[in-house]
Amino acid sequence: MASPHDAATGTGGHSATGTGGTTGIGGTGGTASLPACTANGPMFGVCFVNDAETGSLDRDTQTSGAATIAAVGSGDAPASCHSLRGIGMSDPSDWWFQARAADNRLWTIGVRGLGDTPPVREGDVVALDVAWHLTYPVPGITERNGFLQLSDAAGTPVLWAGSSTGAAIPNAPTWISFRSGDYVCGSADPLCDRRQRNVIATVNASSTTLPPYGAGSLDGYLLQVTYLAPLCGDYIPPFYAGAVRL
Repeated sequence: MASPHDAATGTGGHSATGTGGTTGIGGTGGTASLPACTANGPMFGVCFVNDAETGSLDRDTQTSGAATIAAVGSGDAPASCHSLRGIGMSDPSDWWFQARAADNRLWTIGVRGLGDTPPVREGDVVALDVAWHLTYPVPGITERNGFLQLSDAAGTPVLWAGSSTGAAIPNAPTWISFRSGDYVCGSADPLCDRRQRNVIATVNASSTTLPPYGAGSLDGYLLQVTYLAPLCGDYIPPFYAGAVRL
């Protein structure tokens, strides 16, 4: 994982502004003026929780290994995982599934904005990997770094979602990565320069460029991203991305 000030690899690092002066919408700083951003929020969400987690507080969690799909459904996930922990949007899911891990924990995963069809069926044997860690980048702010990956019996990932504020992600997979592209738009902000970059996504050595908060397909996957942010004072806003096998 690159430094937060360098172009990112892995599950989403970030780049500093890298220019002198102040450049906002219509500004005259170190770079040319940028059009106003039209998208300012994630368009997908993946939430996850296991049956040993109670209450409403997010916390560190992890699992890795074989699991069996116990149930699949549409609509909001039965454990309402979007109210506890998620990557991207915190809205109710479009579809969900439950996976029983080898330690007998039942994981509920809800998905929104990543296609209409779950990539698994009840009874499927899968591999479920979760690595989730809370960080505290500046006083008063809690951010989440980590990923969820579901793979089929052959080892092919069928669902992936990751969150990063530039810190290294434990056991991050190597088949999918993101790095920053060109600045394309900006948003007025009284505290700092809010410019958004394109995101260059790579899946199994194939690459494509996605707009901020955009979607696209690559190598058999539907992808959704937010944007790779510059520093805002001492704080880097989180980067979210998701992928589902088509």
